[in-house]
Amino acid sequence: MKEYGRNIQKMVQYLLTIEDADHRQANAMALIELMGTLNPHLRNVEDFRHKLWDHLFLISDFKLDVESPYPIPTRETLRRKPERLGYPKNTRGTVTSVKTWKW
Repeated sequence: MKEYGRNIQKMVQYLLTIEDADHRQANAMALIELMGTLNPHLRNVEDFRHKLWDHLFLISDFKLDVESPYPIPTRETLRRKPERLGYPKNTRGTVTSVKTWKW
């Protein structure tokens, strides 16, 4: 993800190499805080921390093994297309005549 930059991507790659689960979890939490600091525009978004955790898993190609306070996304859930919305079948609101304006 370009908006986080190369250094965040390198930190995520480092997280993948940490074998101690507690140390990896602590570093993941610190990285989430850093990602939030670097992108203050996300603070206006509802559930911005959830979005940061999703971005962290996306950057790690869903290989990161940490405990998230939110459901961990999968590749399929992020790429799933939304369901189609049906058009309303309203027959009372049809236009029967067009009114022309005279200036």
